[in-house]
Amino acid sequence: MMPNRVLAATTIGMRKTEIRECPMPGIPPGRRGYPRRDPCYCVAVAEIAANQPGANPGHIVTVTDFSPETLRNLVAHLEVSTSFEHLVYREAELDAIWSITGFFLASEDDPAKRDTLLRLHGVAHQAHDLVGKGRPMDAAGVLRALL
Repeated sequence: MMPNRVLAATTIGMRKTEIRECPMPGIPPGRRGYPRRDPCYCVAVAEIAANQPGANPGHIVTVTDFSPETLRNLVAHLEVSTSFEHLVYREAELDAIWSITGFFLASEDDPAKRDTLLRLHGVAHQAHDLVGKGRPMDAAGVLRALL
């Protein structure tokens, strides 16, 4: 059996957390994915590596930070998202921004930076809830107000 590789590691408080690759029975080593996965998923994540200019709501926005560029890209995608599948992607992207800001809040001591992070954290939560109610344009407006 192939050993589980560590894909990511972080320390939260006093606890070290690792995300490990877990080989699935029946899938040869080196092949990623599940035998019957939805082919739309492959299309959606095909563009993850490079957020292209121009929003394609069927593609997932790469969220690795909460930079103005990332927020603008997410706003552009919110503005053109119409289907349930698009809204699920946008909720996941807003979840990522909320999570990243939460990690930064846990270690930020500067009061001014902390206030800015708290505001973005709250706005990400509010935008997420708006998308969940089927109001992506309102969510885009809430995020745009931060830019």
